[in-house]
Amino acid sequence: MTGIAMARKEPFQPNPEQLKLAPDISGREINGVGESGRRRPTRIYWHDPDTIAHGKMQLWFYSQNNSARAAEARRIAYQIDALPLPDIAGKKEQAPAGEWTAKVKELALRASAESVGIARMRPEWLFEGSDLDYRWIIIVAMKMDFDNLAQAPSVTTSVETMAQYSRGAKIAKTVAGWIRERGWDAHPHCGPASGPVLLIPAAIEAGIGQLGKHGSMISRQHGSNFRLAGIMTDLPLIADEPADFGSDDFCQSCKICIDACPPLAIGNEKQMVRGDRKWYTDFDRCVYYFNENMSCAICLAVCPWSKPGAAPKLAEKMLRRRQKAGA
Repeated sequence: MTGIAMARKEPFQPNPEQLKLAPDISGREINGVGESGRRRPTRIYWHDPDTIAHGKMQLWFYSQNNSARAAEARRIAYQIDALPLPDIAGKKEQAPAGEWTAKVKELALRASAESVGIARMRPEWLFEGSDLDYRWIIIVAMKMDFDNLAQAPSVTTSVETMAQYSRGAKIAKTVAGWIRERGWDAHPHCGPASGPVLLIPAAIEAGIGQLGKHGSMISRQHGSNFRLAGIMTDLPLIADEPADFGSDDFCQSCKICIDACPPLAIGNEKQMVRGDRKWYTDFDRCVYYFNENMSCAICLAVCPWSKPGAAPKLAEKMLRRRQKAGA
């Protein structure tokens, strides 16, 4: 029996040791839940623990998830993160934006990305204190092995997640290095640690997918079974259009992730978050279970869109339903 099947047998009660580490400020307040005005996000997790309110809880997570397999996966991730980038060439090569766009996408796909999209950078995606100033962000998506995801929560799922973030780091550094060698600045942003920019809103704008009720993305190719990396750059590019294939309509009436979530962190209504009404997963509920269960991912595994081959069929079904309703 998988961890998913067992998840809701008993109400989840956080470890008292972990509860003592919680800060006075809530995740809802940090994330801007209920705020109608737009602002930059505040760092909350996966940053330098000395600089965030939940830093002690983040360190506790690492102390609890120290299996040999997880430690090796983290070692590989840190090793890739430390790889140097080439210097920016002294002369900028010139080409039409469409040509650069095609070459960048071809390179990312050749480097093993499953999906690639481009968006014009927005200031509200950058964390407070980030002073980067790039015109574009290239988003790459890496598909996870569903059999490994389906074991959530488990060491296997955690290691699979790390492996895909490491793959994303290689792709992002490959693309960024290629751009820099042609005289244009480029900055890769690779997981699992949070960098200077929120990748999910950028990925939505870049056409990678739509936001799901579980707070993660849904792709029309891979469902929620993927991870993200990004490359910020000034290389002249052409933005993709956001995708709308009906997953948000589907989420409105689906409660599978809600019912599967042990800490009851997923709500059935969208909330106002820093000026945008959207699906929001309650950080203050999620983080305790996440920390005690090797990063969880139950909601991604049970999502009907994540099953192999399901996403394209569901997208077609939702679009047909929309067309029929509009006829």
